[in-house]
Amino acid sequence: MKKKPLVSIIIRTKNEQRYIGIVLDYLRQQTFQDFEIVIIDSGSTDKTLSIIKNYPIKLMKIKAKDYNPSYALNLAINKAKGKIMCIISAHSIPITDTWLEDGLENFKDKSVVGVAGNYSTIPIGYWNRKLGRIFFNAHHWKRMEYYNHISNTNSLIKKSLWKKYPFDEKMNGSEDKDWSYEMLARGHNIIKDPKFNVFHSHIFLPERPSNRSRLGRWIRNDWIIKARKRPRKSFAKVKID
Repeated sequence: MKKKPLVSIIIRTKNEQRYIGIVLDYLRQQTFQDFEIVIIDSGSTDKTLSIIKNYPIKLMKIKAKDYNPSYALNLAINKAKGKIMCIISAHSIPITDTWLEDGLENFKDKSVVGVAGNYSTIPIGYWNRKLGRIFFNAHHWKRMEYYNHISNTNSLIKKSLWKKYPFDEKMNGSEDKDWSYEMLARGHNIIKDPKFNVFHSHIFLPERPSNRSRLGRWIRNDWIIKARKRPRKSFAKVKID
């Protein structure tokens, strides 16, 4: 693992034994390799921890009772060494081996502070990426600028801007959208790049989140995010180094 990589890949895990090895294998196949992998685990009781021991990763742990999506990310990013943070879920599969390289190309434009991609929930891509790419919706292949909803299912952000506005730990799952709105309010650009898409499905996961509970939370958070006066400070318990 490199001491000063350009990119730190941040992955949150809890009982992700089904796909975490596959995700890590695809990351090792990426054409761009100047990265470290930081995994923050919140109490896995399956084989997740034994699987990731076979890979060159940096492991952090928190208790399940302390888990908050934003808090976990802030902890991991604070200890990461890269200038660019690549946040990907433990069951998101890059659509190509040039996925990371393609996403990073966007930062050649100095106004860009973040990159988002869409995802397909159809699980075919987990076994055949070429076939899986066919099932993306047409609008998922559209490139956009000044995009207001980066998603931490798969995202790239500049750590220097994260330091100025860490993920708001009161947002509980909507920290990514809140961060997008804040960056746009500060005059920065966020790109939605179809080359940075992933396959992301919950179909075969043992702990599938409730769509009803998530939808209600997202609707409430969406109202808060849009009503906030900006620029503003975020709430974070993590003391930024």
